[in-house]
Amino acid sequence: MEGKVGTATILTLLLMGTLIIAFNVEVGEASLPPIDWTRYHTYSEIVTILFALNDTYPDVVDVFSIGKSWGNRDIYCVRLTNESDSRFKSEVFFVGYHHAREPITAELPLYFVVYAATNFGSNATVTELLNKSEIYVIVALNVDGFDLFSANDWQRKNGRPTDEDYDGLTDEDPPEDEDYDGFIEQLFDVSDPSNPLFIRWEGTDNDGDGKYAEDWIGGVDLNRNYDYAWQGGSSSPRSEIYKGPAPFSEPETQALRNLVLQHNFKFAISFHSGTDLILYPWGYTHASTPDDSKFVKIAQDLSSLTGGTPYEQSSDLYISYGTWDDWMYGIRGIFALTCEIFVNQTWEGVMHPGPYPNTVWSGGLKYNFNPFPSAIESTILRWLPVFFYITKRSLADVAVERIESAKAVVGQGYTALLNVSVRNDGFFSETFNVTLYTNTTRIQTQAVTVEQGAAKTFILALNASGLLKGKYTLSAYAEPVPGELNTTNNAHSDGNMIVAMIGDITGIIQGVPDGKVDIRDVATAAKAFSSSPGQPRWNPNADITGVVIGLPDNKVDIKDIAAIAKNFGKIDP
Repeated sequence: MEGKVGTATILTLLLMGTLIIAFNVEVGEASLPPIDWTRYHTYSEIVTILFALNDTYPDVVDVFSIGKSWGNRDIYCVRLTNESDSRFKSEVFFVGYHHAREPITAELPLYFVVYAATNFGSNATVTELLNKSEIYVIVALNVDGFDLFSANDWQRKNGRPTDEDYDGLTDEDPPEDEDYDGFIEQLFDVSDPSNPLFIRWEGTDNDGDGKYAEDWIGGVDLNRNYDYAWQGGSSSPRSEIYKGPAPFSEPETQALRNLVLQHNFKFAISFHSGTDLILYPWGYTHASTPDDSKFVKIAQDLSSLTGGTPYEQSSDLYISYGTWDDWMYGIRGIFALTCEIFVNQTWEGVMHPGPYPNTVWSGGLKYNFNPFPSAIESTILRWLPVFFYITKRSLADVAVERIESAKAVVGQGYTALLNVSVRNDGFFSETFNVTLYTNTTRIQTQAVTVEQGAAKTFILALNASGLLKGKYTLSAYAEPVPGELNTTNNAHSDGNMIVAMIGDITGIIQGVPDGKVDIRDVATAAKAFSSSPGQPRWNPNADITGVVIGLPDNKVDIKDIAAIAKNFGKIDP
């Protein structure tokens, strides 16, 4: 994949060198319990870890409920920041576990919050990011999904009671693990091995209608329940991507919505599994967003950090309606991307003889969407840099520092060159537009690239051909870069420029030339005759003319004297 970034190697090495989670850490009377990253955690275990972090590291961790699920479980959000640092801070957002069969997507954000809390103060990167930003993490949105998944590893949706077979009952006939092997399987007749025939799902006919597993527990696909292009989604409760009875009908998506509306997130990531891919809006249409190039750049950077992960617009994978990232970007203007963090392409599920002749059980999605327990941590470490990159992105800050012009007076019809100095205080190289203004009139826009932590001075040309004679205030404005919150320093005014009659370079009255070309103008130019910048007699105002598209040629010569002579004796009307 293309799109390598300069910070990728540095950040990856930094993470590799410091990824040591502190277990059994004790601070005062609170302690963090041992954490085993070689198995998947239950909902109650995650809650225990989060509150242990809250109690052990109260200065940087704040755990709070944002709402309840259908099963009356709390949906917890973690805020990570140095609470003793009260400066203005950026806000970023991460969410895991929209879909029940993707528990690896809860393990990744859980690992990050543990890592950030335990390494604050000892790891320079973590410390700086928590000093300068507020990081909000929903470890698991679909909190009922842990139990649903343990009973049925095909479960995608939430726990909303749903009548999928339209018999007036809800959730009465789900698949069941008959053989207690931890997988939900399908029974096939393989009398003809080249054409296996589906017989039924694993389980019992709970409602006695002769059908198996026709009314699962739950639910609604949470990632089709957001109020953006929701109408196009599936209205069938039997569909894996059932959009729900209304936008934001689900308590889980309502909780996320309310959190997002309360904050000014500029960047956000949702973690999913089932493929290996980085996705960005739109999902509901093949048309590009107005910020397509910016999304592509972010996706390229994330690809580089994660070992060349493919990236594409969501709709290129398939059209999807009512999705999280479309709502986040379309309604809130947030640069929201989805990271699909794992797929096991070699896992074909379990297969063993069935209960009848010429039948086999086949299936189980658990390790198609999730790594084996022994590979949980390696999967996490591959994607952990995403948190650091996105948080650093939120700290973008470009500024205009100075506007300088050697000429105080420019003849109407000629050009003055201005030195404009800009600064990039962010973590990444930025390309942005800088626009020059005289009073409120836009004169010129130029794109400039400035490396992270650097300043740059470049030249903008002020062409006075279209300006009336008079005194103008010079200012420049740097267009905010993606994620930039502090825009107070993007605009800068610095001094004045006088547009005068050609040859009128002296005789200031109330800050402007006196409106006539006379002997004083001749004398001023004569005194500077044959000089150039840096010489004692140099006077930039006397450098009236130029040889290339009206630009000053940095010398006072016979052409400048001729310009004054041509207008000698004229008085500005």
